[in-house]
Amino acid sequence: MNKASHVETKSPARRAAASGTNGKSQPAKPELTTTKAGKFTYALSAFTAEIRPQGWFVARTVPGFTGEKPKWSGPFGTIESACLSIGRHLSVEIADRHTRSVEFHKIKRGSPLYGLKVTTRLQAR
Repeated sequence: MNKASHVETKSPARRAAASGTNGKSQPAKPELTTTKAGKFTYALSAFTAEIRPQGWFVARTVPGFTGEKPKWSGPFGTIESACLSIGRHLSVEIADRHTRSVEFHKIKRGSPLYGLKVTTRLQAR
C-alpha cells in the first residue's frame, strides 16, 4: 500500500473541530460560562531574600530566561522585617486580584466571600 492511496477520513464533527470552525463557515465561539462563586484561590508570586553586609534585601523572584533584573528593596535590619515587607507585597497582590473577582461576580458587601476591607481599591474606582 503506497502513501498516496491511504487517505484518513474524518467525520464532519472532527473536521470542524480540527479546523476551528463549528461545522459552518464561521469560526467557533468559545462558550462563556458564568458559575456562581464558591471560593477563590490565588497562586502568589515568589520572593527572594538575601543577606548582604548592609542587611536583608527582598525582591520578587524573576525567571532567568526573561532577561529582567530583580527590583530589590531593603536594607532590612532583621529577617522578620524583611518577611513583613514580603507580606505587604503579597497582601496588595491578593487585594488587587480579589477586587477584580468581587467586581466580576458582583459580590455584595456582607457576603462571606466579599473579604475586602472598607478601605480597599474597590472604592477608588
